[in-house]
This record gives sequence, structure tokens and C-alpha cells, in this order.
Amino acid sequence: MRLGKTLSVVSSHLISTTYAKFAAIFTVALAIGCSSVNVPLNGSSVALEDRVENETRAALHARIAPLDARGGTVVRPRRWARAQGASMQVATSRPAMGEDPRHDGYFVGIAISGGGSRSANFSAACLFQLQRLGLMEHVDYLSSVSGGSLTAACYCLWGEEWNPANVQAKLSHSFATDMILDFLMPWNMVALGVSDYDRSDLLAKSLRNTLFTRDGHELTFGDLRADRPHLLINATDLQSGRRFVFCNESFDEINSDLSKYPMAYAVAASSAVPVVMHQVTLRDFSTVFKQYRHLIDGGVVDNLGVQTLAEVYEAHLRDAEDAGEPSPYPRGAVLIVIDAATNNDSQISDKSDTGILETLQAGAGVATRNLLNRSSTSTLAEMIVKYSPDHVDAKTLREQMRELQRDGYVEMRDRDGRPVRIVHLSLFRVGELSKLPFHGFGESLNNIQTYFNISPTEAYYLYQAADLLVDQKFRPMLERIAENVRAASTQPTTQNQN
Repeated sequence: MRLGKTLSVVSSHLISTTYAKFAAIFTVALAIGCSSVNVPLNGSSVALEDRVENETRAALHARIAPLDARGGTVVRPRRWARAQGASMQVATSRPAMGEDPRHDGYFVGIAISGGGSRSANFSAACLFQLQRLGLMEHVDYLSSVSGGSLTAACYCLWGEEWNPANVQAKLSHSFATDMILDFLMPWNMVALGVSDYDRSDLLAKSLRNTLFTRDGHELTFGDLRADRPHLLINATDLQSGRRFVFCNESFDEINSDLSKYPMAYAVAASSAVPVVMHQVTLRDFSTVFKQYRHLIDGGVVDNLGVQTLAEVYEAHLRDAEDAGEPSPYPRGAVLIVIDAATNNDSQISDKSDTGILETLQAGAGVATRNLLNRSSTSTLAEMIVKYSPDHVDAKTLREQMRELQRDGYVEMRDRDGRPVRIVHLSLFRVGELSKLPFHGFGESLNNIQTYFNISPTEAYYLYQAADLLVDQKFRPMLERIAENVRAASTQPTTQNQN
């Protein structure tokens, strides 16, 4: 009798505790599961001419002021600089030659493709290779899409945490498993059904807990390191179908404070594959009317992220020309594209017939990979045509396209005759190498899916692939580029130098 009463009391306590926990978490989910997590930059009553602008390391046309007392750099938007009138030259002057290795007369940009955890790990392995060659300290911009945004954001946020052991462990984390487990929690299932809390919130939570938290502080764009490249994370605006870049300029348009925006949500937006993931929403605070931007995977527009780099390079040149200033990049541009695309392998050759689920999965895989691979090839070809000088004939353009496709490297000229070097570090080229760890290594890479789950063995293969790709195919050209850029950082620049 006494035992039964005791069990009854314990049972009641557990039920009440569970209910209280459920109610508390559900209430929080309703509160934080609003349609947007961005905050306003200026009050709606502030006059337009008096509004401040964003100043973070995520900037398209950033003007870099001299090094401050802490050794960092200060980013000033162009409209701010123009407003200073006579002091503009001081605010936008570059450090003396040799103070900052990025002031070398070259525009150096790295684009990282989409591809889930496959891209995150392959691109990290490639960055370590470029770091070993001494190129990373000269990179001006890092532009990323989808899974590549995990790596780009980590590199631009982390300091000592950016080391092989930590990066390999964290980027191979099972983010998709986290989402599934969170999804199955009763309170989350209810919140997902009755509030704006959605699947992208679950992904952002996993990214925040694993990658974007430091000493209990959630990392935002305000935490970007001054000694790293400018970070440009690409998503797609669901309404317009155009590219949306997480940068000062984009957030100025919607009067939102980028420095306070969680990095986890920007990466989730860049990775929000339609249907599989929910869009990430931004509130437009430029108006009192309730307006929103709905963002999905950046790979819908450009799965390489290279178009943003090309446009930023062109914009810098155009801005300098319009202002009557010397070109900031008289030695031209170096664009390195890290592409995690692979050839499709549905692994159905041993089956006499396939079920409906296998057929759908294989069909989706073929359509998606072929579409993205074709789109990436077209993007690189379009760049060659769009940015070449007017006098270049069609035969030369075709040869440059073939050279890039064949060798993964091409040197062309921009509209003003400056050299532009494009390096395409593509995962599918590993199959072309003569020395591989074992027979079937290429097929093993093809079988790595684009989910946000990856096995330790698959991650290890991707690091091996990056090492092999650089050592056997790209090392001579990358060493030559690194030597040229490194030497230029200690030499004065002159116009039209090549």
C-alpha cells in the first residue's frame, strides 16, 4: 500500500515535471520561432540621411582604412566615405606596402561550391593546402554556397580553432542526425506544426551548437576576424530568384544590423535546399509595412559562388575609374574555385529491377548532379565570355573554355588587359590522377552524398583527395601564383602591370 502510494507520488512528479518542461520549451519555441531573427539597424523614425550603415567584414566594395591600434582593419561603406568629403583620402588609404600582405595589387578570391558535408570537408582540405602554400594570407574575398558556407564561415570566424584536428572533427559532425532527433522531440513537433519554427531553425541550432558558439556566445557577423578575407555567403531570394549575398550592402537595403545576425542562420539560408529545407526569412525594416525576404539555397543561382567574386572585382575597378583613382588591382585577379561536384553513381547496376523509392532516389540524383554540373560549367564559360576584352575573337574564347575544362586552369585578360587566372579545383578531377590510394578510390568519392551527414571514412577520403589533387595536378601553378603574389606584396604597383 505504502509502495503503491510512493509510486503514485513519483509518477505524478514525473508527469508534472515533464509537462512543465514541455510547456516551457514550447513557449520558448513560440517566442523564438518567429518568422525572422534579424534586428533593425536604425529606428524607423530616423531620417534617411542620418541613418548609420553596417560595418562588418562581410562587405562587397569595402574600403580598408589603415591598421588600427589593435592590428585589425576598419571597414567603411562607400557612402560613409563620400560623406566625409575632404577626409575621404585618409579614411580609404591603404597601409604602406608590406604592412598587409593583401595589398599586393592582386584581387585574390576563393569561391566554394555547395554539396553538403562533402563540400564542407573537401573545401576545408583545399584551404589547408592553399594555406600551406602561403596563399591564404593574400586572399581578399571568400564567396561560398550551401555546404561550402560552413567552411568559409569557420575560416573567417575562427583563430586557433582553425587547425586540422578541430576542423576535421567539427565539419564531419552529423548535422542531419541532430535535426532528425530534434524533430522527433514532442515539443518541437508541436512547435513545427503551430508556429513559424521550422526545419531551417533545427539546422541553424545544430550549426550554432557545433560550429558557431564561443564561450557561451553565439557567433555573429560582428565576430568576423579582421585578419581574414571578407566573407560573402550566397543564398537565393525566393521571390525574385536573384542572388542574395549576406553583406553590409544587402542588410543596409533592409535597414537591418548585420553585426548582430547569427552566422548559423546565414549558413542555414545558404544551405536551405528547396522542399528538403524550409526557407530562412529576413524582416525588411526599411519600411513600417511588414515585408520579408525569403531565402533558399544559393546553389539555385550559382552553385560555385564565383559570380559574386567576378562582380565584386568588376565593381572595384569601376568604382576606382568613376572616382578618377588608380586601379586597386593593377596586377589583375586570381580566382580559385573549389568545386565539390562529382560524377553520378546510383549503384543500381547489380539490380535487375528497382523499386519506386530506389527509382525516385536515383532519378533525383541524376537530375540534380547533371543539372548542377552543367550549370557550373556554364557559369565558368559565361565568365570567360563576359569579362574578356571586346577584341577577343570567338576562336580564342572557345580555346580558353576548352583549356579550363581540360586542365582546370586558364589565364585570360579582363576588359582592360589585366591578367585573370582561374584555377578550378574540382573533386571530379581526382579520377584523372595516375596515383590513387586504392582501386575504386574515385568511385568511393562519387558515392559520398550531399547530405549533412558524413562518415569518418568518407571525410578522410575527401582530405586525401584534396592532397592528391594539389600534389599531382595543381601544385606547380599554385606555387607560381603564390610566389608572384608574395613577391608583389613587397613591391610598389604600377598601372597596367601584368
